[in-house]
Amino acid sequence: MSGLRRFLCVLAILALVLASLTWIPRVSAEETLIVASMKYIKNPNPLKEETWYDWWLNLVMYDRLFREGPDLEPHPWLCSWYERSQDGLVWLFRIVENAYWHDGNPLTAEDVVFTIEFYRRYKPPSWYPQVEFVERVELVDRYTFRIYLSRFNAWLLRTFGYIIILPKHVWSHVAEVFDDPTYFNPLSPDDVRRVLARIEATEPAEVASRVREFVGRYGHLRIGSGPYMLVRWVEGELLDLVRHPRYFKSGFPRADRLIFKVYATDEAQYLAVKKGDAHIMMWTAPYAVLPEAEADPKLVVPKSPDVYVGFIGFNLRDPITGVKNFRKAVAHALDRGFVVKNLMLGYAEAVYTYVHPGFEFWVNKDVPRYDYNLAEAARLLDEAGFKDVDGDGWREAPDGRKFEVTIYSPEYDPVRVRICDVLVENLAKVGVRARNVPLDFDTMVDYVYNQQKFQIYIIENDANFQPWYYSAFYVEEQAVPGGNNPWGFVNKEFEDLLRKAEGEPDDYRRAELYKRLQAILAEELPILPIYVRYWIQVYRRELAGVVDMPGGALNFWTLINGNFRGIPAELPYTKLERPITTTPPPTTPVATTVTVALTVTAIRTTTAVQTTTVREVVREAYTPPEVVVAAVVAVVLVGVAMYLLGRRSAR
Repeated sequence: MSGLRRFLCVLAILALVLASLTWIPRVSAEETLIVASMKYIKNPNPLKEETWYDWWLNLVMYDRLFREGPDLEPHPWLCSWYERSQDGLVWLFRIVENAYWHDGNPLTAEDVVFTIEFYRRYKPPSWYPQVEFVERVELVDRYTFRIYLSRFNAWLLRTFGYIIILPKHVWSHVAEVFDDPTYFNPLSPDDVRRVLARIEATEPAEVASRVREFVGRYGHLRIGSGPYMLVRWVEGELLDLVRHPRYFKSGFPRADRLIFKVYATDEAQYLAVKKGDAHIMMWTAPYAVLPEAEADPKLVVPKSPDVYVGFIGFNLRDPITGVKNFRKAVAHALDRGFVVKNLMLGYAEAVYTYVHPGFEFWVNKDVPRYDYNLAEAARLLDEAGFKDVDGDGWREAPDGRKFEVTIYSPEYDPVRVRICDVLVENLAKVGVRARNVPLDFDTMVDYVYNQQKFQIYIIENDANFQPWYYSAFYVEEQAVPGGNNPWGFVNKEFEDLLRKAEGEPDDYRRAELYKRLQAILAEELPILPIYVRYWIQVYRRELAGVVDMPGGALNFWTLINGNFRGIPAELPYTKLERPITTTPPPTTPVATTVTVALTVTAIRTTTAVQTTTVREVVREAYTPPEVVVAAVVAVVLVGVAMYLLGRRSAR
């Protein structure tokens, strides 16, 4: 063999070796996105979504048919197609065919049908209002189901479309073990053992084995289908999640790991982000640190209008706060201007309406305004019989007894604590003795929503300021322990009008009905809107993929886009595609979407360079482009060598 031929043969062999080496798993940096949270979850059970922190965990662990976009509109997610009948009473939905549960079992329409029937049977307050108008549901095929409504619901995609889907192969057995499935703790070893035993005894072997393997690896049964799955939790400290390995949205989530780490105060959250121990705040930054944060080149300080409204709630069952004139007097004793300008340093706006001002089309701007007016507060108290009978400077109740009003505030939020302090001071000026009692948030929620033992409290919420959720709050069936109507607001005129509004297909006529509903709320005053604050979730500049939208920079889209490689954010909505073989609803269906007029902030995205202060090293299989190049070169060289060797043997 000539020297040239030997050289070519050796070169070919080296190329093959190099190509094979590129297939060896490489060591790469795992991207870990750390969110600085204020509180730990209150409810491991997803049926009880009582706090904001429960909501965050459910947001990334459980998927829905639709997801709310940065435009605040519902966009298809698990849903790949939907149709409705002309009368709007029959809806057909098809879901994607490549979704899986965290344990590896496929997600099918049977899971959705089960979830609807499960919510209708057990009526969990967090989810039942979204399915109560479903008269029946039927399975059409593996990925298609149909629902029949008892009445037309114009908000169906915003309510029913947002319910979390449960895995039938788990929750059907939860219901066998627990008479009330809301008592199931999917993180409790004993509860998991009992339910797993039923799964193994009942489910097909392949399904049960996947669940058993999942429990053996992670120790829990909080199995969802969302972009992240829970792998570790430390009570009161952190929730550790990893990317769902079979998530149906290819390339998402961007980060390998998501950690919700608890920092007890907003100051602690900010310092964690500033030092690089966390990447983004869940709560809004303290106003005092904003000048410093804005001057720090390592930080981004977004200012987004919050979707939550700060409000005061009254217990209408209480003999004092149950008096309408007393509630109106309290409303006049609250100085919104002082709150916004002095306590919130202008990073908020006063609110008087019962629909978030961002949903301008639905807002009744003519509801009664309870402006700061102590003289009017005193007049209303006199009129209701609250008078200083014994001349000691404090009013007695109409029955002559002395009283003191208790106001609950969340101790972790200095702004709301101070608002209640000021309210106590102003009430004293009109002869009403009151005291502010700051409480741990979970304790406050328990007193108000579960025990319903309160008089006045202050909180922030979004859903009860969105008209499509009115039936989940301002109705008698929610005025139960654990329900969404802790105020005890029961008003037949309101509920009759609400049912009429929900069944009105014309947007303009429906808007007028909802404006009448807002007028009733403003008159009866179960709650008093106060402010919408700007949500300033400071984050580190190296965090790319941030979607700044109404409600803040931290949201579902940021959590699935967040990365440290400079990849900009995308909104991977599911494209609606009419299936080839789908049984239509009984009446002629028409493809439709419900649209409303909204005033929202445009989406803004942020990109950054690939650096991070929090990383762990793991092994992962990686097939870079150079593999293909090396393989092609090797094949060519081997071919040349074989050709040359072949010519020699033929001579």
